[in-house]
Amino acid sequence: MEETIIPIIPALITLGTIMVLGFIGNFIFNRTQIPSIVWLLLFGLVVGFIFNVQGMDRDLLMAISGFFAAVAIVIILFDGGINTDLYQLFKGAPRGLLLTVSGFCLSLLATMLIVIVVSVTKILPIPIEKSVIIGIILGAIVGGTSSPIVIPLAYKLRNLQEKTKMVLSIESIITDPLCIVVFLAALYMITSHSIDIGIGIKNLVSTFSVGAVVGAVLGLIWLPIMHKVRKEQFSYVLTLAVVFLVYSLTALLVGIEEGGTGAGAISCLMFGLVLGNGKKVLKMLNYSGKSFEMDEQTKQFHSLTSFVIRTFFFVYLGIMVSFQRTEFIIIGIVLLLALLGLRALAVMISTFKGGFEKDDKQTMAVMMPRGLAAAILAINFGPILVEELNLGSTMKGFFEDVAFVVILGTAIVCTIGVSIISHYEMKKTKEAETQNTEDNNNR
Repeated sequence: MEETIIPIIPALITLGTIMVLGFIGNFIFNRTQIPSIVWLLLFGLVVGFIFNVQGMDRDLLMAISGFFAAVAIVIILFDGGINTDLYQLFKGAPRGLLLTVSGFCLSLLATMLIVIVVSVTKILPIPIEKSVIIGIILGAIVGGTSSPIVIPLAYKLRNLQEKTKMVLSIESIITDPLCIVVFLAALYMITSHSIDIGIGIKNLVSTFSVGAVVGAVLGLIWLPIMHKVRKEQFSYVLTLAVVFLVYSLTALLVGIEEGGTGAGAISCLMFGLVLGNGKKVLKMLNYSGKSFEMDEQTKQFHSLTSFVIRTFFFVYLGIMVSFQRTEFIIIGIVLLLALLGLRALAVMISTFKGGFEKDDKQTMAVMMPRGLAAAILAINFGPILVEELNLGSTMKGFFEDVAFVVILGTAIVCTIGVSIISHYEMKKTKEAETQNTEDNNNR
């Protein structure tokens, strides 16, 4: 009897503590601009060492994370879709897409070069012939910014231009599915033992297009049904159930082995975008009847679900980190510095002749926190990749550890950078107010 009870109590204590910490982290974030991700990762790290998670059954842990990752992808991307304003998305799309593509491609290239150097110099036992694909995989994991951190933080900064806020928001929304789809395309090349960049790009394009079309069509079909059942008790749960079915249907339609899960992710994003902007979408389609879209109560429910999933996954990443080799930490730090430097270049490219103020560009440069997509991909696929690529036991935990360092590091850089810029802006505003007061007095 004791063998059954003993593991349950620590699990319930951990569960309750995670929820409390998630609330406290969000409370701190709302008042200090310090992302809750910092506390959640560190807490997970402590829990992992205290309960010796690395000594537990890895198959059980990976089975849990595999299912949890799929759920997280569905909920996070759907939540991103329903909370995105379609008109604002179109308005800021060109600059936002430019920042997304330039930032992601530069991150991917830098990561690939770092892995190649690590392979050539024998710092880690990475075969040279596999260094490029490993670099692409790792680059896809850490290539995108986190919308749950970027969007609320950007809209809290009063002196930030509206177009800057929208560019940052678009980037953070698009990079999650972009990272997931590029990663799955690279994973497909590995598992199919056919490393062909042309095929990879073809799969990427088809995945995005099929996922977008299926998600939009299913969104238009579900929109009137959702409106009719909206007054039924717990109707928002029904919509969540349909989101899971949309993901599954799209994945099966494309084929799991052909990158169907990536298409499913895009489908969930588009499905949420249609439901969250029903009136605008119907107006674009010249619909003459009564317009309708998702109500605020349902949006709040899905935001709550998204909050719970994010909280657990960041803690879970901290728990799964092993730090078995110092080299993993060093590579993570080097990659972090490279990403920071290239972020400035991506901002220069995307803001060129765009009329962006200097303070806005500086804010965009530090607004680069990596988040849930990186955590999901590292946890769910890291051990599988080490096995598929035959990297050996010495590379165990490579993807998880490097991702942890980058996620935590970028969150800290974002926090410190935004705090310094905000302090400077406040000082400048006070000086301007003082100067105006003096000028008025002299008159």
